[in-house]
Amino acid sequence: MIDSVSHILISPDKFKGSLTSNQVCAAIEAGIKKYDPEITFTTQPLADGGEGTLDILKAVLGLEKIAVTVKDPLMRSIDTYYLRNEKVAFVEMANASGLLLLKKEERNPLFTSTFGTGEMIAHALDNGVREVYLMIGGSATNDGGIGMAQALGYNFGLGEEVPNGAALSEVQSCDKSNIHPRIKEVKFTVLCDVQNPLIGEQGASAVYGPQKGANDAMVRQLDEGLQNLARVIGNGREQNPGAGAAGGLGYGAISFLNATLKSGIETVMELTSFSQHLQKADLVITGEGQLDAQTLSGKVIAGVKQQGDKLNKPVAVVCGVARDIEEGNALGLQYIYQVMSKAESVDDAMKNAAKYVSELTTELLHDINF
Repeated sequence: MIDSVSHILISPDKFKGSLTSNQVCAAIEAGIKKYDPEITFTTQPLADGGEGTLDILKAVLGLEKIAVTVKDPLMRSIDTYYLRNEKVAFVEMANASGLLLLKKEERNPLFTSTFGTGEMIAHALDNGVREVYLMIGGSATNDGGIGMAQALGYNFGLGEEVPNGAALSEVQSCDKSNIHPRIKEVKFTVLCDVQNPLIGEQGASAVYGPQKGANDAMVRQLDEGLQNLARVIGNGREQNPGAGAAGGLGYGAISFLNATLKSGIETVMELTSFSQHLQKADLVITGEGQLDAQTLSGKVIAGVKQQGDKLNKPVAVVCGVARDIEEGNALGLQYIYQVMSKAESVDDAMKNAAKYVSELTTELLHDINF
């Protein structure tokens, strides 16, 4: 029971495939108003560094959208963008190298490349930025970052071969003589929400390859290719937590950009001044599409709960579905409300998520019993 609540902080992630984070905020707002129009609230949607992060940062930081034409995962030209202010660029790799850019039948991590992500970074460097934040969620790739690196001037001796997953086994050297001259001048920070190493049973290929279209034989080929890349580079960073993120782009960013990998949700919280909003709140309502085992490793709900605990602020969750309520218990969450508890089917939940989120918010406020 919470003694008194006069101000609520609303900070959810998107409900993937159903609601944007802003739409989730609006639904929670409606539920609060229905319960008590006198309660005030602040909305600060969040993201973990994956798809949708740029939208949140653009609104909060007043960033400029920079249009660019780059290569998609299959090396076809596409129009996309990144964001920047005077000195800092925010690049979302999914805009150039993301799974959502491909039809289902096109998904094959042997053939996909991060080359377009490298082109976006090169454009930012050409235009004078001093710092780059690289968001690496939602990738269609498993190339260890060699596509990105080749777009920035690295030479792996591949000749005319596309720098993709299949080419990893052909990498025999790494020539840095023609790399972009500003790489050494610029600070690179990678936003990452997974802890996987580059290779092995918990590596990029084995864990994430199948969702990008890889069968068992392709997973083995890709993992062997990444092992070869690690031997050639020889920096011993292949076991670093996060090296396996985005098909090994985490490792590529460490190796080719001298990047620092940071928690996506923690970095987004810093950039959006989340802690300042939190200090003013009596209650936080957060949420995302699915609460499951991955929630514990750097997702929005975990990040909000950790920050709430630091300031002794209660946290309530409205989610699409809780796959394993034990994950919520592991975080110490007392209030978990699921759209699927109201919906008649998954299709109903997806189509009417806003209505159900609003109703659940009103219910949770009744249950908390201000």
